[in-house]
Amino acid sequence: MIPGKGYSGYYSLKDIIEEKRFETPRIVFVFEGNQLFANGKPIQGLRIVDNYAIIKGIHYTSWEGATQIRSTERLEPSLDDPFVYLAQPGVMQGWPEHLIKKELGARVANTAVKVQVVVPLERVWLKVGKNAVHFAISGVVSEYEIKKIEVQRLKQFS
Repeated sequence: MIPGKGYSGYYSLKDIIEEKRFETPRIVFVFEGNQLFANGKPIQGLRIVDNYAIIKGIHYTSWEGATQIRSTERLEPSLDDPFVYLAQPGVMQGWPEHLIKKELGARVANTAVKVQVVVPLERVWLKVGKNAVHFAISGVVSEYEIKKIEVQRLKQFS
């Protein structure tokens, strides 16, 4: 299954890494060392070590969802979509909630859960959006795969 609930543009990280150079209609991915580049720019928040992706990203959710993530130390997909989504760190900092929701296709985005996760390559998909790189991870990201969690409520703009 491909992430994004019918939206195109997600590519398998494992396929990209195996090819070393992976061309799409809009983006050329190049893998060098442990860094991945999209159209010549390094993808921030992503390192590849052996067959694992180390991702520093932000999961946008509700305050209630964020407190559940912090207490269980797990990222769980929704009932209607088997993927957990992370945004590239720093790109949407300072954005109002409605723009974050539009960029990510999220229902709620008033709280940022900053995480560092280590997951097998075959579970990770990438999408280079208009403003940011989006990571999709299949299934539950368990407490063993999460290395850091930090929760921050977003400032509301009027």
